[in-house]
Amino acid sequence: MHGPGGVAIAVYHRGELVADLACGTRDRRGNPFEPRTLALSMSTGKGVMATLLHQMVDRGFVELDAPVARYWPEFARNGKGSITIRQAASHRAGLYSIARVIDSAEEMFDWDHMIRVIEDMWPVHKPDTDFGYHAWTGGWIIGEVLQRVTSKRFPELIKEYLADPLGLDGLYMGLPESELPRVAELLIPKIPRKALQGRPRGVRARVRRSAWTTLRWHSALGQAIDAMIPPGLGSVLGDPRWLTSTIPSGNGVFNARSLARLYGALSRGGALDGVRLLSAKSLAEATEDQNAPIGRVIPFPLRFKVGYMRPVSLGLRLSWGGRTVDVGLPNPHAFGHFGFGGSGAWADPERQLGVAIVTNCFGGRIPGDLRPVALATATAHCADHRPS
Repeated sequence: MHGPGGVAIAVYHRGELVADLACGTRDRRGNPFEPRTLALSMSTGKGVMATLLHQMVDRGFVELDAPVARYWPEFARNGKGSITIRQAASHRAGLYSIARVIDSAEEMFDWDHMIRVIEDMWPVHKPDTDFGYHAWTGGWIIGEVLQRVTSKRFPELIKEYLADPLGLDGLYMGLPESELPRVAELLIPKIPRKALQGRPRGVRARVRRSAWTTLRWHSALGQAIDAMIPPGLGSVLGDPRWLTSTIPSGNGVFNARSLARLYGALSRGGALDGVRLLSAKSLAEATEDQNAPIGRVIPFPLRFKVGYMRPVSLGLRLSWGGRTVDVGLPNPHAFGHFGFGGSGAWADPERQLGVAIVTNCFGGRIPGDLRPVALATATAHCADHRPS
C-alpha cells in the first residue's frame, strides 16, 4: 500500500479459511487496517440482500414470480402493479432513476420516506422490456417486501438468518452505533468525491431534469447519473448517519472474513459447517442468468442473476487435446456482487471458492475498480493449483 488507506482479503476454499489478510491503514492517523476492521462496501451488500431474499423463498414467505404488490399493495401505484419480485431483483423493473425522485441523498436515511417515494414512482420504461441497473431503489423494494412478510426490520433479518447462524462478526446493513469505532475511515480523493455530488438538488434540479426529458437530451450518460448518483451523495458517504441507516442497495458495512464465510457456504451448495443457508433448488434458481445484454445504466454486460452478478476476471480458459487449462477465469456459474470503491464478494461453486475484499481507499475509477478483478483472477488460478 502507498499512502493512507487499507484493504482486507479473505478466501474460503473447500470449506476452509485459507486466507485472512489485511494491510495498510484504517485512517489518516495511521492505525492499522486489521482483518476484523469494518469497511463501507456499497453495492457489495446487494449480494447479501439477495441471499436473504432466497432464504425467504426457501421458507415460503415469498414467490419470485409473484407481483411485489401482493406483499406491498401500495407499490402498485403508477403502473407498477405487474412488476414481480424476480424483475425487481434482476434490475428489470424500470425503477432505477433515483435522481428524478429525491432532491438530496440525505432523504435516503429515512426508510419510511423512501418507501413512500418508491410507491409514487413511475417506471422509466415498461417493466420487463429492458434492463437498467437499480443502484439504489432495488434495496428498498426487496427490503420492504421482506420486512412485510416477516414483520421484522431488515437489520434484524440479516442478524437472524445470516450473521448469527454462521457466527459472523462483520455483516451489517444498518450498523449499530456501538460498532462505529470498528469502521475504517472512508478515504475518497477530491475529484471522485466531487463527481459523486450528482446533479443539482431542489427546484432548479427539477427544472433541469424536466428540460432534459422535454428536449430528448436523456443520453445514456444521463441515465447512468440519474440511476447511480443521487444529489449530494459525495457529501454524505462515510457520515455516521449513512452507516447507521438502512440502505440495503448501498451501505453494507462488512469485514472480508464475514463475506468470505457467507460465500464459502454458498460455494458448497448453500451449507457450511453444518449450517444450511439455502437449498440446492433455491440456489440453482437464484444463480440463473437473467440479463445477458448490456443494460441502460452500466455500459457493459454484468450477467445479472436473481440479485447477484457474475464476477469478472482477466483470466482465460483454454482447451486442446482433450485437456482444459484455466488461467484465472471464474466459471460461468460463479456469482456475487461488487461495490463502488473496490469491495466485492463472490462464490465459485466449481472450485468451492468464496472470496471477499473490502477497502477504505476508494482509489478506483467510476464506475469500475480493477482490484476485485485482479483478486478474482488470482484466486481462481490459485484454487486450480492447490493440492487436493
